[in-house]
Amino acid sequence: MTILFFGSSEYSIIILQALLKAGYQPQVVTDTAPVTQFCQQNQITLLPAGRRVKLLLVDLIISADYGHKIPQALLKQAKIGSLNLHPSLLPKYRGATPVPHALLAGDKTTGITLIQMTNKIDSGPILAQQTIPISPQDNAATLLKKCFSKGAKLLVKTLPNYIEHKITPKPQPNKSPTAYTRRFTKQDGYISWKSFKSALSANGENIYNQARALYPWPGVHTTLPNNKTLKIISAKLDGNKLLPTSVQLPGKNPISWQAFLAGYQHLLQ
Repeated sequence: MTILFFGSSEYSIIILQALLKAGYQPQVVTDTAPVTQFCQQNQITLLPAGRRVKLLLVDLIISADYGHKIPQALLKQAKIGSLNLHPSLLPKYRGATPVPHALLAGDKTTGITLIQMTNKIDSGPILAQQTIPISPQDNAATLLKKCFSKGAKLLVKTLPNYIEHKITPKPQPNKSPTAYTRRFTKQDGYISWKSFKSALSANGENIYNQARALYPWPGVHTTLPNNKTLKIISAKLDGNKLLPTSVQLPGKNPISWQAFLAGYQHLLQ
């Protein structure tokens, strides 16, 4: 069986590892160094993105955290079907950044969904879903790892029945209960100094969620009264107060909030 896998990130590698362990031998389309290196180390046939993929006999296409839309003409070549793992409980949070948006919203749970791909992004029929709890310590990086680790198991469990046409896909509603999730810019991580200071005293949940959601990119930052940029790398809540746990000044290594206060407490007066 010819399987074509599309992936771009370290989370894609989690899915590839599970497929290999289960005995599948996918060929891989990617545009990133980490996935390319993994394929080379594991003797996986590599088809670089940007090169026109022409395989007359494609049985199955699988996509996981691939940064580009796969051409519809290629999806139609797959005799069994074309599948995508999406890190949300679809139809919620369609789009490129579902996990950060779940964190921004303060959600307590998210999930992973296996769908058939169609010409509408993240709108295809659902084959399987699994709910995943969000812990207070989670940020976008840890939660994505959780989602794709669970997704790898869900995919391997679902594939045999899907290949044998024993699963009836469940259509998604046309409308999502949430807006389409867009990619972030550096400006999305900016917090005014006034808002940051205020959050240290009360109503800190929004910035706490922002710090979790935008880690590691684009990160959360503010501008100190001396015009230096302060990055808030991590934070937690103390009641409803924001409590930074790790911050960073330009050209310096990350330090604890206590260490920052030792030299800059006067800025908070």
